[in-house]
Amino acid sequence: MQSSGELHLLVKKYDRYLTTAYDSSRLILPELLQKLDSTTSVNPDSAVAVMAYIAGREVIKGNIHLSDSLSNLAETYAKHLNDSSLLAVVLNAKGKVMQLKGRRDSAFYYYSKSLHLAQLRHDSVAALPAMINLGNAMIDRHNSETGINYLKEALELAKKRNNKKFMAVLYNNLGKAYDIRGSYAMALQYYRAAIDTLEKMGSREYYLEPLNNLANIYLYLGNDSLAMEYYQKVSDLSDSLNYRNMQATALINIGNLNYENNQNKTALKYTNEAKALLSGQCESYLHSIIYLNLGLIQRNLGETEKSFNELTKSIALARKFHIYDVLAEGTTQMAKYYENRMKFHIAARFANEAFQLATENNMLHLLPGITKLLADNYRDTGNASQALKFYDLYSKYNTQYQDTINNKTTRNFAFLYELQKKEATNKILMQRQQLDKQALTNVRLKLGQQKILILLSIVIVISALLISILLFYRSRLKSRLNQALISNNNEITEQNKLLEKENAFKNKLISIISHDIKTPLMSLYNILELLSADELSEEEKRELIRDNMQLTDRALNMVEDLLSWTRQQLNTTTVNYTTINVYDLGNEIITFFQPDVREMNINLVNACSPETTVYSDYQMLKMVIRNLFSNAMKFTPSGGYIEMGVSKTNGTVILYVADTGVGIKPEDQSKIFNEEKYFTTNGIRGEEGNGLGLKLCSNFVKKSGGKIWLESKPGEGSTFFIEIKRTSDSPSPGAVSSNF
Repeated sequence: MQSSGELHLLVKKYDRYLTTAYDSSRLILPELLQKLDSTTSVNPDSAVAVMAYIAGREVIKGNIHLSDSLSNLAETYAKHLNDSSLLAVVLNAKGKVMQLKGRRDSAFYYYSKSLHLAQLRHDSVAALPAMINLGNAMIDRHNSETGINYLKEALELAKKRNNKKFMAVLYNNLGKAYDIRGSYAMALQYYRAAIDTLEKMGSREYYLEPLNNLANIYLYLGNDSLAMEYYQKVSDLSDSLNYRNMQATALINIGNLNYENNQNKTALKYTNEAKALLSGQCESYLHSIIYLNLGLIQRNLGETEKSFNELTKSIALARKFHIYDVLAEGTTQMAKYYENRMKFHIAARFANEAFQLATENNMLHLLPGITKLLADNYRDTGNASQALKFYDLYSKYNTQYQDTINNKTTRNFAFLYELQKKEATNKILMQRQQLDKQALTNVRLKLGQQKILILLSIVIVISALLISILLFYRSRLKSRLNQALISNNNEITEQNKLLEKENAFKNKLISIISHDIKTPLMSLYNILELLSADELSEEEKRELIRDNMQLTDRALNMVEDLLSWTRQQLNTTTVNYTTINVYDLGNEIITFFQPDVREMNINLVNACSPETTVYSDYQMLKMVIRNLFSNAMKFTPSGGYIEMGVSKTNGTVILYVADTGVGIKPEDQSKIFNEEKYFTTNGIRGEEGNGLGLKLCSNFVKKSGGKIWLESKPGEGSTFFIEIKRTSDSPSPGAVSSNF
């Protein structure tokens, strides 16, 4: 009988060999399985958990049959023991096995079932790994938003348990998720949080992956020197820890960096070093990547046959381990190889396989090249219809890929700009500190010199007077210096408050946009899905379309408001003053809302005089009045009316929009245009608001030199007033900042 303690010591030895002495893990496996079998009758819980763990480790080595047998046996034992927590652990491990085998849907099923069982038992220990794997699986299925939510929920759970190891893993996984989305600032923030957490743990071996991920980001951002620095750190640390796989990964990445810079001989050197480091091990996914890279490098060096042999080995391993990105790239290169030798049928077979892999796994970066290759292949074999089809697909995917590159480039520039801005701010602060230190040094130097003069002059009669003057002078210098420091600190504090205020508004805006635009788009997607099924009657189709038109219109209005705000923030919005006929503008807006108010049974009235004109920006004024009408419609009951009118004053026109709605409580009226808060209530028909529209109205009116205010009584309705310049010679209330 073997104790569970001896079993776990053997598992630790097996696990250590996987990363430091790969071949030894194969030698120790039979002993581990033998002790595992003898332990089952003594401590089945430990045995089942170890079975599941080994199944996940062996599938990485390609021992598929052993992995399947162990995971199935562990599941059978767990069910027999009727232990839900143990079964949750086993199902999570089985999901990992399925994922490494390329069966993503099955992996997702087992992760979900594991999490469900753990949550039923309120077992946070079992829930954490299941939640992490489920989040990663969602991201792998291109549902990054849901996946990130799972990872963040798991992070909160890890924080509550103060499990720093899981916290570091989750910070790193969240960094990878944001990295995939192109949110490099967030990715860097999470990678650094992972490293900070690991530093507190004092655990060097877990540094490797976040360090490698940091290097990948800097490489993508074009900072090759910083990327190389981090890759070298990963290589050196892996070497000191004898972690061959991670060291090989770092060498592969260094080779890739040189390959991208057309340093093919240097790239070949590092890639061969990675290959030599893994010699003697069971071939794994890393070997597949190495063979692919060697094939590409040797192709560039003119070693065609060597390139062909390496690509052949890479494709075989990628198929075995279901490494779809490597397989897609390898089959693409193989198709090019046969196309150049005019073996069109073989080339078409590889190209079609690559096309299927790229489309199924959303590999947009490969699709332009693959579709162009297929189009040329069909053209060369005389299949004009298929050639035309793939030329059309090439045009489509190439446009999409270029758009993606442009978007990533834009985010890249924005990210680099933010980094540079922070660096500039820090540089200014450091310069100020240096100046302050220099000033203090100068003061001390001057005081020292004056002290010497005082000592030399003490023999004369007026020594007491000189000492008094010196003390007074020093006090005045200190006072000035303190005042300068206080002034600098106050300036920095005010700038920080302004930045926090602007960031709070932008964060709120992003939250509003993500909710208000996402809802109608999802609704529109659902109706299109129902319409494509062709299972609805014509009346049902018309009803669905009618119901979604209002949501879509709301999204369009929201986008228009967002674009207007964005132009202001980028300082590209200028006020284009022109003479505007208010009566005509009112008719245009009332016509726009006529279909909606007809259904609501609300009457819209244009009480403006036909000859009344104002001097303002037409698009800004139109947006403001449209928002006021839209807002009034939300709170006006059936049978009510909304009136737009004007009154003239000396040099200005006061335009008003009045309704017979429910009115606004006195305590809420001051919140409408408050720049610090976002006040909103649902309309009387359940319409949702976001508090942004009226703030944009206020901002636009002020920017064009006007004023806006409101009067309201609960139960009697509300009236919004806008004071606008009457002519170009009218006095302006003064310049107002366009920032909130």
